[in-house]
Amino acid sequence: MAISVLSFREAEAWLNRLTSDFQAMLAERRAPDRTFQVALSGGSTPIPLYRHWAELDLPWERIDWWIGDERWVPVTDPRSNEGMIRSSLGIMPGARLRLRSWHGAEEPSEAARLYDNALRQTLGDPPVFDLILLGIGADGHTASLFPGSPALEERTAYAVPNPAPGGVLRMTLTYPCLHAARSIWFLVAGGAKEQIIERLLSGDKTLPAGRIGAIDQRLYWLRNG
Repeated sequence: MAISVLSFREAEAWLNRLTSDFQAMLAERRAPDRTFQVALSGGSTPIPLYRHWAELDLPWERIDWWIGDERWVPVTDPRSNEGMIRSSLGIMPGARLRLRSWHGAEEPSEAARLYDNALRQTLGDPPVFDLILLGIGADGHTASLFPGSPALEERTAYAVPNPAPGGVLRMTLTYPCLHAARSIWFLVAGGAKEQIIERLLSGDKTLPAGRIGAIDQRLYWLRNG
């Protein structure tokens, strides 16, 4: 699918556009009988965005926040995506953060199975997210779908454990889940990934990020970040 590119030179413009687009999507898709479903990206790039959203008067009680991928480490570990999200998006006093943790069991395969079940029960089969936020690694990975990793070939499960470079096991949403999303937003900051972005935009399917089949895909690129 073609990816729409929105390019920014200033962090404030990047934050404002992401926020206005998010609020517009919330207004358009949120309904009284259902909650708005969002899967969040980890890493350092979205931290300013999450902190900005934490200050907004969002309909917190009508948004379910999920995590697109996670390192299998304690939430208190500095590498934990959940820990980062809770300390940035959840800083608003009194805000009720409805965040789905990957840590539903002590064993990773069972934790992934429980996450998969929650996706099916809450979002359907296939699970349909309103919005999934993703990053792009220098190797073209997205979520925790790394080049050559087993999860790239997963066709039935929506959430699985997946080995990753560096030796830390990851938990990740899979392509069947990403394909079904109403919208995918890639968040990228800095010019260091220009080459990998060019490959992505050219339709390079050898990149894990290039294999997503969702209809609405957008790249929010802060070039000077």
